[in-house]
Amino acid sequence: MTNMQRSTIYEYSVQVDKKMFDTTQRTLPTFVLLKYTMDIREKFDIDWSSVEWKDLRKPLYSALGARLYILYKRRVSRDSIPRSIDHQAEFWHSYYRPEGEKHFFNTLATKFENR
Repeated sequence: MTNMQRSTIYEYSVQVDKKMFDTTQRTLPTFVLLKYTMDIREKFDIDWSSVEWKDLRKPLYSALGARLYILYKRRVSRDSIPRSIDHQAEFWHSYYRPEGEKHFFNTLATKFENR
């Protein structure tokens, strides 16, 4: 797998945009996500309330931001994150990138799985 392919997979899988990041920093989401942000502090020594947008250039921070965003958006759902690529593509499209193309996600995820 080339660096360009890795970059593309990363960009379309866990990249958190500014609006998503800001959602995790607002008052209501902060309250709703308190258990998770406390876990992040305990396990990674990261105080999410002190994280800045620029910190999300670090893959761990970006992945944590993505997870917090999804936890907040799905807070009333009891469903877990799906295991199959087809269902993950649907999940990704519904909760993370509504403007994205599911078949593109499928293609990249399948390539990543088969590397």
